[in-house]
Order: sequence, then C-alpha cells, then structure tokens
Amino acid sequence: MFLITLIACFGTTFVHAQKQENRYREITNPKLLEINKEKARASFFSYRNADEALNANTTSKGSEYIMLNGTWKFTYTDDFDTRPKEDFYELNFDDSSWKNIAVPGNWEVQGFGVPIYVNTSYEFTSPGFPPYWDKPNPPLVPREFNPTGTYRKIFEIPQAWQGKDIILSFDGIKGASYFYLNGEFLGMSKDSKLPVRFNISDKVKAGKNVLAIQTHRWSDASYLECQDFWRLSGIERDVYVYARPKIHIADFSSLATLDKTYTNGEFSLQVKLKNSKDGNQNVTVAYSLLDNMGKIISSESKPVSIGDKATTQFTASIPHVKKWSAEEPNLYSLVIEVKNSNSNVIEATAIKVGFRTAEIRDKQFLVNGKPVLVKGVNLHEHNEHTGHYVTEELMRKDFELFRKYNVNTVRTCHYPQSELFYRLADEYGIYVIDEANIESHGMGYDLRQGGTLGNNPLFLEAHLYRTKSMVARDKNHACIVTWSLGNEAGNGYNFYETYRWIKAHDSSRPVQYERAGLEWNTDIFCPMYASPADIEKYALNPRSDRPLIQCEYAHAMGNSLGNFTEYWNMIRKYPILQGGCIWDWVDQGLAEKDAEGNDYWAFGGDYGPKGTPSSGDFNCNGVVLPDRSPKAHAEEMRKVYQNIWFKNFDAQKGTIDIYNENFFIDLSQYNFEYEVKSNGKILASGKLSVNAQPQQQVTVPIPGISKYIKDGMQTTIQFYAKQKSDTRLIPSGWVVARDQFIIHDYPALKLKNTQPAKLTQDDNKIIVSGNRFETVFDKASGTMVSYKFDGTEYISDGFGFRPFFWRAPIDNDYGARLPKKLKAWENCSYQDLKAENLKIEKGEQTVISCQYNYPETNAVWEVKYTVFQDGKVKIDNHFDATRNNTLPLIFRVGMRMQMPGTFVNAEYYGRGPLGNYCDRKTASFVDRYRSPIIDMVDKYVLTQENAHHTDAHWLAITNKSGKGFVFAADQTFEFNVSNYLLETLSNGDDLLNDAPVGLAPERKHVNAYKASDKVDVFIDYRMQGVGGNNSWGAWPEEPYRIVPANTNIDYGFMMIPIKQVSDVDALFK
Repeated sequence: MFLITLIACFGTTFVHAQKQENRYREITNPKLLEINKEKARASFFSYRNADEALNANTTSKGSEYIMLNGTWKFTYTDDFDTRPKEDFYELNFDDSSWKNIAVPGNWEVQGFGVPIYVNTSYEFTSPGFPPYWDKPNPPLVPREFNPTGTYRKIFEIPQAWQGKDIILSFDGIKGASYFYLNGEFLGMSKDSKLPVRFNISDKVKAGKNVLAIQTHRWSDASYLECQDFWRLSGIERDVYVYARPKIHIADFSSLATLDKTYTNGEFSLQVKLKNSKDGNQNVTVAYSLLDNMGKIISSESKPVSIGDKATTQFTASIPHVKKWSAEEPNLYSLVIEVKNSNSNVIEATAIKVGFRTAEIRDKQFLVNGKPVLVKGVNLHEHNEHTGHYVTEELMRKDFELFRKYNVNTVRTCHYPQSELFYRLADEYGIYVIDEANIESHGMGYDLRQGGTLGNNPLFLEAHLYRTKSMVARDKNHACIVTWSLGNEAGNGYNFYETYRWIKAHDSSRPVQYERAGLEWNTDIFCPMYASPADIEKYALNPRSDRPLIQCEYAHAMGNSLGNFTEYWNMIRKYPILQGGCIWDWVDQGLAEKDAEGNDYWAFGGDYGPKGTPSSGDFNCNGVVLPDRSPKAHAEEMRKVYQNIWFKNFDAQKGTIDIYNENFFIDLSQYNFEYEVKSNGKILASGKLSVNAQPQQQVTVPIPGISKYIKDGMQTTIQFYAKQKSDTRLIPSGWVVARDQFIIHDYPALKLKNTQPAKLTQDDNKIIVSGNRFETVFDKASGTMVSYKFDGTEYISDGFGFRPFFWRAPIDNDYGARLPKKLKAWENCSYQDLKAENLKIEKGEQTVISCQYNYPETNAVWEVKYTVFQDGKVKIDNHFDATRNNTLPLIFRVGMRMQMPGTFVNAEYYGRGPLGNYCDRKTASFVDRYRSPIIDMVDKYVLTQENAHHTDAHWLAITNKSGKGFVFAADQTFEFNVSNYLLETLSNGDDLLNDAPVGLAPERKHVNAYKASDKVDVFIDYRMQGVGGNNSWGAWPEEPYRIVPANTNIDYGFMMIPIKQVSDVDALFK
C-alpha cells in the first residue's frame, strides 16, 4: 500500500492498491492528479561542478544520467479490462512475445491502435458508432474501449550511483500512466505535457533493473486535453534516469528584469535546497552571473543550515546590463553552486538568464519599454514520422525557419513545449506565449452545470495543478513574455483562480486568455480570427483598454493567407493593435505510402474502421508542410513580417526612404542593395550606404537612377536588405527584407502583319488559314478545336478556349460551403456549348464571333476571334453576369484550353515565381520567369487550386524546340498553366470536416497529383482571392471577390505562334 498526499474526491485520504482493483475509479477521478510524483520544479540539471554545468551541450541531462530512449518491449490492448494486470512489472516476467516499440514515439504511428484527429470534439465520442460514446460524460471515459499500452524496459545503474538520489524522469507521456520499478509500484500521472519524475532511490539497484509502465489512452484528464491536433498516446518525450547528491538544489527562481529607466538590470534569486541525509548539514550556496565572455559580473555566497530543506535568497543590481529581446537576445550564464563545509562543490547547475521586462502600460504590450509587434505563429508538436515526438534536429529546423521567415513569436498551442524549446528560444531570440495544457472545447462554453469545465468545481484542482506546474518549470526563461491560461475551455471560476494564482506568484509577465474576452482575468485582448475590419473597430473604440494581439488569426489551411497585408496595414496604423499568431505553423500530416509506394500525408479520417471520429484535413493549417517545406504563402508571411521597409521611391529625385521597424537594433548588421531590371535583364545594380536607429526612417540616394525613366520595356527597381554575416541561424546573404517599385510601365502590344487570314467553311466547321498555320472552329460550339503551325498541333483533343468559371476548390472554399453554393458556375463551365448568333466575317479582318447563354446563372458570354494571316489570333470577350441575383460569388472569370503534353516549358512576365492571387501577391515580384511546366505546381496535403499567377503581360508555352504560343495583352491578366488537370485536383461539392470514417466524402491526398499528358491553360480576367480570415465560413475580403451583380466586363488577349521565346520581345517594340 502506498500512501499519497493528494486528496481524492469527497475529501478522503486516497490509498492506492497495487492489485489494480481501483484502477478505473482512479483514472476517472479528476481530483486525483498524480501519485508520488516529485514536485514540479524549474528546468535545470545537476552537475558535479561549475565547469561541467557551463560547458554542457543541449542534449546533456547532467553529469550522471542515462538516456532510456530507444527500443522497448510493448503490448497493446483495445480495451481497459483485457490489459495485463499482474506480473508484467516483475523482474522475471517473460516479455519475449511482446512487440518492440520505439521510445519516444506515439504507439498509434507505430502500428498499435488508431490515430484519431478531431478538432473540437472528444476522440472517444462518435454518435451512433459504439463502442464510441454518443456524447462526453465527464469525468467518466469508456471502459469497454479504452486502448491501453504496456511497456517494459531493462536498464542498468552503475555501482557508483549508490548513496545518491536517483530520479526517473519522463518529459512527457500521453495518457493516464502507472509506473513500476523492479516489481514495485512507483506512482501515477495524468498530465501529458510536463515532466513526470519519481525518486527511485529506495527501489533501484546497481546492475539490471526493470521499468514497467501501463498507459490508458483516456482518463478524466482527457477532458482537459481536447486540443486541435492528432489524439495520440504513449511516451512522446525523452526518458532518462539521473543521479544527484543527497544534498541538492530542489528548485530555484531567478528574476532578471530592468529598472524604471530600462537601463540597469535588477536581479533576484531564490534557491531551495533539499537534504535526504539524516540530521542538519551546514553548506554554502553561491551564485555567479557571467557575461558571454565568461567574465563574472555579479556573485555572492551565503552559509545555509539545512535540515530536510532550506531556502536562501540573493539580490543584485547590474549597471548598464545587456538586455534580452527577440532582436538582440543577450544572455548571461547563471551558475549556482552548493558547497560543503570544506568548500568542496556538492552540486552545481547553470542556466541562461536574459534581462528584460514584459508589461502592459498605456494600452500597449511593452518589452523593455517598447511596444513591440508580435509577428507570431502557433506551434503544435508534430513530426510526420513519430507523431508528437519532435527531435532536436527537427526542432532546430523550426527555429531556423522562424528566424529566416521573420517570425518573432511562438504561442505554444495548446500546452507547454519540451524543455529544449525554451532554451532554444532564449538563445535564438523568440518571444514565447507559454500556454497551460488546458482545453475542454468539447464541453462548450456554457457556464451552467454540464457546460464548460472552466466553471466546474470538480476540475478546479486540475486547472490549478496544470497552471502551477507550467509556471514552476518555465519561470526562469527570458523568452516567455506572456502566460496563457489555456485555450477554448470557456471562462469561469477555475480560470479566475488560475489567473489570480499566476499574478500572485509572478508579477513580471502579463497573463492572457482568449475565452476571457474583455473580462478582468486577461491582461491582453487576444481574440481569434477577427477580421481586419474587426480589429480596426476595436482600435477606434475609445473604451478599448488593453492591447489587441490575436492569439490565432490568418487561418493558413491549404492554399490560404489571403489579405494578410490588410491585417498588417491595420496593425501598423493603430498603436493598440500589436499583431498576432498565425494558425498555425505546420501541417499535421502523417507520412504514409500508398499501394504503389508513393508518399503521401495522411490526415483525419484516414485511419480506423467506419465510425472512427474525424475532422478531416482540418489539422493541415500550416505555413509549412509536414516535412517543413515552406508553402507558397510562407513567402507572403515572410514579406509582411519583415522588419525593414522601403518606402516613397522617387525615380526623379533618385531617392528611397528606408524605415527600421525594429525596436532595439540599428541596421548596421545588414547590407543594402538595389537592382534595376527590364524584361528580366539587370540594367544596373549597386550597394546603398544605410544605417537607421530603431524606429527611424532615413532617406537614401540612389546614384544615376533617373536615366532609366524612359520609354521601353517595363523597368523595375528592387531593394534588398541582406544579412552581413551568419547570425543566429540566418546565413550570410539571406534576404531579410525586400521591396519592388515600377519605374516604367510595360509598353502596349505592337501588332504587325495584321492582314486577314483565308477562310473556308462547310456545314460543321470553319477553317481559317494563312502563312504556315491552319485553325479550325466548330460551328456548333463556336470553339477553336484545332490550331496547327508548321504541321504541329497546338490544341489537345479539340479542347480550345472556352469560358470557365470554376477552380479546384481550396480548403477555404469548402469551409464556406462555396463549392455547393456556387455549383451552378461549375455546371456552366462544363455546359455543352451552343454557339448562338454565330457570325463569320471575311473582309478587312477575318472574324468569328458568337454568344453563349447560361440559363442556370442567367449570364451571357460573347467571344470574338480575329485571325490574322501570320497566325495571330485576337480573342475579345464580354461577360455579363449582372442579371444573376441568386449566386453570391464566382470563382473565376476566364477561358480554358488544353495543349498537348509535348509543350513542356513556360516563360512569362508577371508575378512569380510561387503561386499568387489577387489577395496574396505582396511577396511575388513582377519579373520574367521561366520554368518547366511540370514544376509549376504548389502541392498541398489536400489537392486543390494552386500555382496561379497575377499581373501577367504575357505567357509563352513552348515545346523543346522553342515553338509554341505566347498569350499577351495590353492589360494584365491572370493565368494557370499546369500538367495537373483541374479535375484531378478537385474534391467534389462538399467536404464535411466533422464526419466520421465511412461517412465523410473521399479526399484526394498529395499522391493524387498525377501529371497528365496535357497542359491545362487558363487565361483569366480574374480569379477570386484565397481568403484566410478563417476556413469555416469567411469569404475573401470584399475587394477580392467576384460578385456577379458587379460583373459586366470586357477582357481580351492575343494568342500568337512563336518559333522561340525571344520572339516575344518584338511584340512590344
């Protein structure tokens, strides 16, 4: 029998029975938080002396530790009652029939059980599909279906550890877990995202030991871990044992802030000691604070008499301290030593300390007295191969990308990250919003009984326990500038209490909580998914009393992040608006292979039998793909988040204004360059002499630039700020900021040889021919079904240009149910065309024109082809949709054709090289680009519209010998050109995200990107924007919509045969 100090429900003392008869009651008792765990403490490791502590690498767990990561023995059962109950924890138990499992790593991604992804509901509920429950019933969880994993690991302890305290540590284990060592019960834990430590000194022995763990997937704790990510189970962070002296540092709190002038450092340190020996001991506690050169800038020692525990404190002032910020993360090394009466070191530890303040003042969030801008992302733990286990290598990759893509803040959604994350954030300079492992989304937000657990007294201790444990572990990190009480768990008494507790124990940071809204228990107004108009309304409200920093915004699901510039125009305009955290960083796809061996990423609904709960691909909302490849919209984020801005370019004066948006650093660490280009060719380039203090704008001359203001091809000037030398993961030469300005606009088309072509016809077709070409029109449809130049067919299977109003729906379209609502436009796109008012004119020009009526939408399209003797075809279109008053939007207005797959290259002058849209093109500069057509694709986890291009003047599609078409116009147009046909990318009318396996529509994964033997060509007047305010109903912002009632447009373009791409230049001279 093992007596614990926790109080069970009804206030009675709880006793754990090793024979497990009470197991189900234990895992459904929310007042039973743990058994026998070591008290939560700060993140640090034990070393023999100061030198070892200071020189330890990031993987070190102390002077004496043994990693237990690796291959373990494992057995799995689907239900609670058939789990191993006896003997599995004994030394002589035969586990030879058990499977092997990799630790860390969730068991569901290793072939045991089912990975489940749901967003807002509980993963053990799926109405109508037993053994899943119809609805949640806290604190109870299924008994007949509660997957359970049982682990065994044999490890050895060296003889030299005898006489020391030996600690077993699990940095994170998902599920209610019971721990055994050498046949004896150690304890139990439920919180999945903070360390589980046991003092095993009295149970471990020198030589071989057997560790056993039994983990139940669901418990009362599951009700507080209803987060929007894969619901997985098992050991998902490092496991290790370490030894430390009997007299050791139990915990310490270091506070490194600034005085009221933000100039001098104010340092305080509280050290708690523990003595496992008998009797009082006299020791000395000393600290040293060292700068980055190893020079001691502050130190002190104090004698301490310790019985079983003791506490001592230090304070110091550091004049002209080097401050920590995301821009300049200056760190000091704090060394703490405990020495015996002979001045010999008993134990030492070291951490990095950064001096900074974080506060709310005058309705703004200030770091070191400055109203910094939060350029953030939300970060879930995700590894495409191992589930929630993130390796150091992968974590460092994330930090590298944060730095390169101008991210300065991470919200740890929706739980604390592993300890290494905070050390890297301290080192590399990332502000952190540290969030407690609390979300009960599936219970809703109603404050009444049966509603939010945030107001349920049965769960008060659990809310406080998780909050206190987070603060205890992470309190010493400079990177943490805000505490978050949790996510989407309602508000109520429990959150009032967690807010009060943090404010009473840490006055050095603000506290935020989204569900508090504008109640008193949040220092920051941190809404989710407010639109640009919404945040402006808040900024203009004189009653607004605290900064607005969105905890989630710009939902980056699939092909998204439209109107991101509009958000930041507002943020940069109003001081009370200070940014937000994009939802979210990484698509949570899991790496799989199909039957043919092709790689793809699985998402919700891809695992388990019929009825398995699922929220589809709603966990693929990242700025980067699961393998950390940046999506096209990552560049938009990078551009909008940049910290240096080029403004007010004046070609006549030859000047550019450069604004330093940083708050703490000048621009001396960057090289500044400019480049003048015309039609893809560099005309001039040079360096600029620039320096600007934080928040300062300077005007910089550009020698000789005015001579490029002249008629000719379009001329642009690009400005770049580049990293001078390798700095905190950013390599030398990396472009940290850039911008583009137009010096001279693109010239109009210069048409030559406009003689009419020859024309013949019969009952079915019209044949127009001239020098070296022949084109055929079908009389019934009015479409061009063949175009041959020098005998080569340029149109595939008769698919000449036809009006088109559809795109392969993107995730944001599905979220707004637009594919279903706008189905009529898809029907129009595939309607059998019937040419009405067909006219054939042969005079000064050869003209074929007709009209298409679309009864389902009451729209009319008129098209006129003018064919010239040398093969040029001018296509003029008029589209009128204003008589439609039922359909709210149109996906695109354009024309579509298909060319044979022998046309393999594309070259264009427009925005590129990545996909861009009318509401997402800030990062896409106008230039001349060339690419194999097969590469003109942006692949998403779910197939959808991609790789569109805007503001094009011309597009050339050619075969290997250089022959092909150029599409050109006086007015810019938009286009897609791809080997991936629209039909291949489409996913049907409606993709219900919250539908269980077997009932949800089939979704196409990335392995469905199958290249065809055709080239899909769209020459568009416009495509609707991609949006991104949210992915469950929001349309693109109004300027980026195509509204039928406002759509009465003329647009046209030329289709010109060329022998080589260089022929294009002559068209504009």
